[in-house]
Amino acid sequence: MILASLLLALGLFVLPAVIFWIGASMLGPYGTGQSGNLGTFYGDFFGDMASGSVRTWCLALGPLVVVSLVRLIFLRRPEEPTETSEASPPRTVTPKSPAGRRVEPRISLD
Repeated sequence: MILASLLLALGLFVLPAVIFWIGASMLGPYGTGQSGNLGTFYGDFFGDMASGSVRTWCLALGPLVVVSLVRLIFLRRPEEPTETSEASPPRTVTPKSPAGRRVEPRISLD
């Protein structure tokens, strides 16, 4: 829930600001005259959201949808049992000492 809230906030507040600044640096000032600032851009952005503009909603929900799809792709699902996986794996016997502890092999440099 926290991740979804952060991604939604990113799409609603951070991403439009980044688009405004990149657009202003590459294309010039936003809107007509001196009133084309970030506040005007946010007003137009949220106005477009209220009118139901698909491109604006895609921008706002984009980070949440992309991260959710990536998480869905890498979601681990339990494997269905097959004939080979039902058989028990071969057991290996480790030698035990008389005291019941495992005996480690000794390697010498001789």
